[in-house]
Amino acid sequence: MYDLPTFVNINGKEFHIRKDGDFRMVLDCFRALNDLELDREERIISSLIIFYQDLNCVEDVSECECIGELAKEMMKFFNCGRDDDTRKSSYRLIDWDKDSNLICSAINKVAGKEIRAEQYIHWWTFVGYYMSIGSSPLSTIVGIRNKIVRQEKLEKHEKQFRYENPQYFNMNYKSLEEQELDAEMMKMWNSEGGD
Repeated sequence: MYDLPTFVNINGKEFHIRKDGDFRMVLDCFRALNDLELDREERIISSLIIFYQDLNCVEDVSECECIGELAKEMMKFFNCGRDDDTRKSSYRLIDWDKDSNLICSAINKVAGKEIRAEQYIHWWTFVGYYMSIGSSPLSTIVGIRNKIVRQEKLEKHEKQFRYENPQYFNMNYKSLEEQELDAEMMKMWNSEGGD
């Protein structure tokens, strides 16, 4: 319950988590999972290779007999040990790359230190810091993004903030599934146009 896992156990075999579960490695997994230049299977394989120390190439993944379990355990790790992924929204309200300075600034305040200067911070510790963020520019931005996605009316001060800070609101508010469909449609459109 209070341990920070650095491996998963599947059918009695230990699979070590790369970099002992450091938050930077997990963010690399998220980057791979959201890369629309790859199809769904390629995204999962890429993230598994990033996540597991014992998987170093596509062949390692394809030779493994427990890929489904490895993917499930990876997602469970991302959710800090919870099996369920009960997200309130399938829309991305955070862009871990574009928002990195906002995220780190807010987490630094909670942690009382510069987290990027630390050699190692376990993902679950990072999430704990993240969940403890109170009122901050990040929480303001995420709140406004949430209203945009839900098509709720913005308050006057929120409209003003959005107007004065457009760089935080020029992101794709579609779900990953919608983005995948759009990418497939573009591929079909481009292949038809080239014939």
